[in-house]
Amino acid sequence: MRLCLDIGGVISKYPDQFKKLLLLFPSNDIFVITDMHKKEEVLQMLENNGFGFIPENNIYCADYKSKGEFCKALLLKELKIDIFIDDFGGYLQWDSILGDAPIRLLVVPDGFKPYWAPEWKVDVQQDFGRRLTSVEVLNNAVK
Repeated sequence: MRLCLDIGGVISKYPDQFKKLLLLFPSNDIFVITDMHKKEEVLQMLENNGFGFIPENNIYCADYKSKGEFCKALLLKELKIDIFIDDFGGYLQWDSILGDAPIRLLVVPDGFKPYWAPEWKVDVQQDFGRRLTSVEVLNNAVK
């Protein structure tokens, strides 16, 4: 069974829980599809955060600019993924023209938690996801 996850808002938000889940699978059956670029930076981020056990050739950067919100679906089909976990509904859509759909699971965004866990290491050069929690936004709005 091939399991695939997104990074931002999924692995980055719940690294401990997803690491425990991923370690139940053979590493060759674990895939990552992210819309972050460059792949070298993605690989380094995963390594820095204890996910270096995912094979490099199983990590993909989806091209939103050329394929829109179907960018991940096309890779899911190509890679014959069985289960995909993402936090953005647009990336979970599927069309019957692609054939049988994998199981697609949504990590419901939690505006009261940051996009990544406090221990998640991010290179300061990267623009990686949302940085504010709803609590910060709400507190600033009432000042």
